[in-house]
Amino acid sequence: MLRELEAYYQKEGIYPLDFHCPYLSVCRKDNENFIEAKSAFVGSEYEKGTLPRLLFLSLDPGSSERDASRRTPEAVRYQEEHECNTDTLVKSRHWYRTHEMAWRLLKKFKPNLDIQSSHLYFAHINTVKCCVCNKNHASAPVILFKNCQRYIWGEIEILKPDILITQGKRAREALKEVFGIFESEDCSLCRSQWIRLGEKSVLWFPTYHPRNFGVFNRQRKECFEIWAQFIYEAFHSGKKN
Repeated sequence: MLRELEAYYQKEGIYPLDFHCPYLSVCRKDNENFIEAKSAFVGSEYEKGTLPRLLFLSLDPGSSERDASRRTPEAVRYQEEHECNTDTLVKSRHWYRTHEMAWRLLKKFKPNLDIQSSHLYFAHINTVKCCVCNKNHASAPVILFKNCQRYIWGEIEILKPDILITQGKRAREALKEVFGIFESEDCSLCRSQWIRLGEKSVLWFPTYHPRNFGVFNRQRKECFEIWAQFIYEAFHSGKKN
């Protein structure tokens, strides 16, 4: 998958070591802190398909590496799997909550799974590839979401998820627009939906972004165990719908 992602990024002009995105000047404007594209994170066991493939589609990077060589698919995997210690992450922030959610949704398949090792089994992509480096990780302007969302089709096609978690409204809207998805009329907090992404049927959970503390924490409390059971019943036999 990493080789496929690298080739895709190069073809689209968003590979960190050869970045020539046609939208660069529009997105960067006069932002001197702007950092060019960061690659998707793909856990090594996710790539192998050891457990159901759990993919997170989030918003824009709140921070990023200035060294382009640390933003390639291989480098992003190495940093996450060898340098990231979940004990040092802020427990209320996005990246810890992403690990926690992956752990809670997948641990029925692997009872000895812990939060630290959960990153082996998930993948994560941003709707926006570049980082505007706003203070307090404030969200990027809407124009970046509009320009970048076209790239998620190719990433998802390569990553072949079984389960997709959208983190936040703009990630949900990008997914719907790019893939032509009609959201179900179910507006409940714990809603889920089977959707078609290309050739594949995928179980989709539209979640709030962890930054949206109040309602996201309601989902943590009320929905995660429901979703975990639903996922287990859908995939534990090895049959993928």
